[in-house]
Amino acid sequence: MMRMDLWQVLAASGLVLAMPAVATELSITDRIDAIVAPYLDAGDFMGVVGVQRDGEEALLLPYGLASVELKVPHRAGSVFMIGSVSKQFTAAAVLALEDAGDLDIADLVAQHLPDFPHGSLMTIEQLLTHTSGVADIYSLERFGASAGREGTFEEIIGDIGLADLSFSPGSGYAYSNGGYAVLAAVIERVSGVSYGDFLKGRFFERLGMSQTAHDGPSAAVQGRVPGYDPWGQRELNPAVPVSAAFTTGSGSLWSSARDLLKWSAALHGGQVLAESSYKKLTRDHGHGYGYGVSVFERFGRDVIGHDGRVAGYSSDLARYVDEKTTIVILGNVQSVARDEIRRLVAAAVFGEEYTVPTAKQYPEPPAVSLEELTGAYSFGPGFEVSITKSDGRLLARANQGGYSELVSAGAGTWFSRMLYATVRFGRDGEGKVDRLIWGESEGAPVGQKVR
Repeated sequence: MMRMDLWQVLAASGLVLAMPAVATELSITDRIDAIVAPYLDAGDFMGVVGVQRDGEEALLLPYGLASVELKVPHRAGSVFMIGSVSKQFTAAAVLALEDAGDLDIADLVAQHLPDFPHGSLMTIEQLLTHTSGVADIYSLERFGASAGREGTFEEIIGDIGLADLSFSPGSGYAYSNGGYAVLAAVIERVSGVSYGDFLKGRFFERLGMSQTAHDGPSAAVQGRVPGYDPWGQRELNPAVPVSAAFTTGSGSLWSSARDLLKWSAALHGGQVLAESSYKKLTRDHGHGYGYGVSVFERFGRDVIGHDGRVAGYSSDLARYVDEKTTIVILGNVQSVARDEIRRLVAAAVFGEEYTVPTAKQYPEPPAVSLEELTGAYSFGPGFEVSITKSDGRLLARANQGGYSELVSAGAGTWFSRMLYATVRFGRDGEGKVDRLIWGESEGAPVGQKVR
């Protein structure tokens, strides 16, 4: 694969505003290579990093293995599950239907899904902005009982409808994959075709996104790579896929870095939605969220983006609005190491100060009984973290979600390679473990042991 050196292009375009103090003689490709290297060495990232300014050729950099078992390296065209990056496609589909006059986002959900129990209480817009109170997919008993592998989409929508609302619609905010599943059901009912077929016909085919598709039952697809979950200090285990029945609308799409760069240029270049709809999608409606996208600043620059994480994969798509530049990170390791990588890559692209990280090191496990750390820890209504022991390893699980291993990081701390977070266990006056502290900062969230 030919690696373009985009440094001169970026500099000529005014995107490199200041040369960082580190490695100023390196090209942008070399600098991104150096940023990714420690995460690659630690087994916390394998995948593709893409950078593109509108009108310029994309820089696509593959790292590590597409298949650990077969020792097949990644290519620029590797195809990954993109998790919650999918939400902006769902939101854009809803707005496209509104542009066509087929619905209004102010409609009550019941106007389109008359059998949905809470439909008369909430609007489509509240689903888009996570203010509907609809239960999250990962809180459903069906998800926990089957590890996300059994059930039809219709059954999942039924479960969501029967679950209690977290709050009265419009009175609060809670990120909900369930809300986006309901939006997918609305899209299917209004359009008369499946969610995947609607996206294909309305967006993917028109934009030449040949490597992007909804995850439905199908034969092997060229370019799709298997996903892995962290295990132990540096090992990777093949991930067990979650059924598309649970992720439709919220995180069910496959795509490549090249396709997502096409999407970003088209969406933000006025080729996907009417201008009024685009403004709705990208405006902060509260809580730093638009419709299917986060709205925030990084390095003082306005950003429209979203990250994603699903069994075996992690992703991030960020549009730097004024710079007309998109950075995409796709990995086939389910690890939030992605958060650090995306910030460092942006720093390298825009000439901000940064320090090249080093690979994490893990000391010998402490002489502590894992049994005394196990239990359930409550972080507030509706959110509980369970700590269990299996084969001499410590595992954490939030609500009905999947398990993440906690690896000893020394000095009484434990580290989740999947969540890229450090946790600690607190003790009461008698020395008994009574709380779980999520993070290293003084104000880190604390969960009280309830059983």
